[in-house]
Amino acid sequence: MTEETRGFVPVSFNDGRWTTAAGEEVPWYEVQTDLVPEADVQGALERVLSVYGVSDVVVDAFDQFRKELKQPADASSQDGG
Repeated sequence: MTEETRGFVPVSFNDGRWTTAAGEEVPWYEVQTDLVPEADVQGALERVLSVYGVSDVVVDAFDQFRKELKQPADASSQDGG
């Protein structure tokens, strides 16, 4: 990126590279994201569920949901059955 493109420039991550919409590669150390570490998300979810006294059934459902998110999608399940 040049000095003229300083500031917020939307980038996307494809094939292991960060690129601008124009296809210009951006070094990883110049990219800032709003992604939150997984441990922070897990901790926040646990705190919210415990503060609001959510039933065990709902907590179990969230636990199962998190497990499903961590598993890679099976190709046979992608076609809608």
